[in-house]
Amino acid sequence: MIELKENEVINNLLNKNLKIVQRPDYFNFSLDSLLVSDFISLGKNINKIVDLGTGNGAIPLFLSERTKAVIKGIEIQEVSANLAKKNIKLNNLEDRIEIINDNMKNWKKYFNHGSQDAVITNPPFFKFNGNKEFLNDLDQLTLARHEITINLEEIIEVASCLLKDKGYFAMVHRPDRILEIIDVMRKYNITPKKIRFCHTKLNKQSKILLIEGVKFGAENMKILPPLIAHDENGKYSEEVLDMFEAKNN
Repeated sequence: MIELKENEVINNLLNKNLKIVQRPDYFNFSLDSLLVSDFISLGKNINKIVDLGTGNGAIPLFLSERTKAVIKGIEIQEVSANLAKKNIKLNNLEDRIEIINDNMKNWKKYFNHGSQDAVITNPPFFKFNGNKEFLNDLDQLTLARHEITINLEEIIEVASCLLKDKGYFAMVHRPDRILEIIDVMRKYNITPKKIRFCHTKLNKQSKILLIEGVKFGAENMKILPPLIAHDENGKYSEEVLDMFEAKNN
């Protein structure tokens, strides 16, 4: 029995065999988490996965529908980490998913260098220029959306340190930072291998970028067909709805 605190609610993750506890005043799962969870390559040799900045654990929950790998999520905010732990228990996934409440920069406390088969992240998208007027009023949402406690390069550096050779790194981000993302991935020996641009509707500019790389991977990259999230009536596209369907792993 899961005991809910004030402001906590349980939601279904659409058609999946999953439920999630969320709070409206903290960063809730978004379509971005589903997209990157579906995007990452999960072959039979993927046995250890780390989710950097796991929030309330949505990505590990989604990944649990695709793989039997052991998944560990790192989250700096205590409230979000506790929600994630509650969500793991709610879905009876304690034997497969572990949540660590700490700054991902402290990864050496929990992992050996080069020990992970895959690293995934839905990181803060926005740079922080020091002007607090542009930040969200809620500190917890600010940390989730802006590079306050960690920036893009630091996240990719951590991912590279965690990954074994030929390990996979996948991230969802904004297209306007694609050049920076590719440069930093290559700096830390993660070769970009596939990119997909996601659009809210057909004929709209891309707002989301999915990118996957391989540590010390070969120099070749695929640009996949665009993903259209909604149809002309504003409903989820067939491809997105298919992602929400429960999968047998």
